[in-house]
Parts: sequence; C-alpha cells; structure tokens
Amino acid sequence: SEFRKIVDTLTRLVPEIHIATDIICGFPGETSEDFDRIMELIREYTFPQVHISQFYPRPGTPAALMKRVPTLEVKKRSHSILFESFTPY
Repeated sequence: SEFRKIVDTLTRLVPEIHIATDIICGFPGETSEDFDRIMELIREYTFPQVHISQFYPRPGTPAALMKRVPTLEVKKRSHSILFESFTPY
C-alpha cells in the first residue's frame, strides 16, 4: 500500500514521469502469495523498466542465514516477471 501511494502520488503530480523498479526474486521467506502481489503490481503499473535479479546470499548478512526459496522456483518466478513485464514498443 505504501508503494502504491508513492507511485500514484508521483504519477498524479508528474504525469510524464517514468518509474523503474527493481525486483529480487526468491528473497528468503518470499511466499507464493508475496510473488502474486508482485505480479499484480507489475500488471497494474506497467513499468517502463523492471530490473530483475535472483536472490543471492551475501556472506555475513542476516539473509544469508535464512531459509532459501528453492532455486527452480526462483528461476520460474524471475522468468514469469520477465515475460509479464516485457512490452515491445
């Protein structure tokens, strides 16, 4: 809701603004429901740029110690985002 509020306010105040977003697929703890909400945002806002990366644990960080989303699921999700967000001009 906070993301939507910010983006909606910016696009209302500056209609010609281009907003890009970064998405990390498979961050530890990401559920199927979380991913579905990400996909809803992509469909709703049709960002001109979406930067997609797969989670990779950096040694020494708290996230490196968390339970990871299975690699095949992360790949599947990142491909889904890629094809959903791609809109040829």
